[in-house]
Amino acid sequence: MATERIRATLDRIERLSRRDPGGRGLAAHAPPSLLAPAAEALVKGERVIIATGFCIRSGLIGETDGPPGALALAGALRRLGRDVVLLTDEFSAPLLAAGQAVDASGVPVVLLEPSQVAADATIDALVASFAPTHVVAIERPGDAADGHRYSMRGEMLDDLVASADRLFAPPGGRGYATLAVGDGGNELGLGGLRAALSGYVDRGEAIFCATAADHAVPAGISNWGAYALAAGLSLLAGRLLIGTPRHERQVLAAMVAAGAVDGCTKQRALSVDGIAWDGYADTLEAIYRETRAGLADC
Repeated sequence: MATERIRATLDRIERLSRRDPGGRGLAAHAPPSLLAPAAEALVKGERVIIATGFCIRSGLIGETDGPPGALALAGALRRLGRDVVLLTDEFSAPLLAAGQAVDASGVPVVLLEPSQVAADATIDALVASFAPTHVVAIERPGDAADGHRYSMRGEMLDDLVASADRLFAPPGGRGYATLAVGDGGNELGLGGLRAALSGYVDRGEAIFCATAADHAVPAGISNWGAYALAAGLSLLAGRLLIGTPRHERQVLAAMVAAGAVDGCTKQRALSVDGIAWDGYADTLEAIYRETRAGLADC
């Protein structure tokens, strides 16, 4: 369990990750102190599946939010000696491959097919073979109350993206913990926040995910939430597990070179959710500094 000092540092990191430059409303109105229990749960993980990837219809490619955060968290877990598998689709797989070429992490990647029947079979086979202790979703579309998956603009994505909600709510129940990182409410696992926060999100009643994770980590940008969660693992483990912001820039640049687009501007640029690198990196820098300072105090 986290000490009072570590929890205070985690709360400061959580506030940093909840900066809401896009004015989406989710992070700004979410209840406080959700990061610490999420990190405390995940640090116990031995075998972790991380699901990510949000396809942008106009380019038929994944966006710059999600995969970088997934690799940051996967790297932290691997440094702890944990087994990790990444789960994504054909649109974001090239981005993860490009990012992994930068850090040579070598985390296995499993692809979800667009066919729901095939995707369900893939999920069932992965859970059976890998026997996860924890599953984390980072910026992955989740089923809304009507069973469909939506972008923040209300575009239905069912023809592009198979549901991965089966990971969080399998028909026969599950024996593993679930965590979710998101910034708009439409991401897999944020259903536990739906009742309280859907009214603060544009089109929230329609797009908000209905499937709940055991632990939700709302953030201003999902990558920030994933980075904050990795920072939490660092503090709980007593050693630095996150890469520098410079490293994160290299990962993001590699993904953009592989075709990733900003989910808001739809442009191939070194930006995330409409925030250019310098503004985006300010929060990474602040989380990194807070983590280093927290470790020095322990």
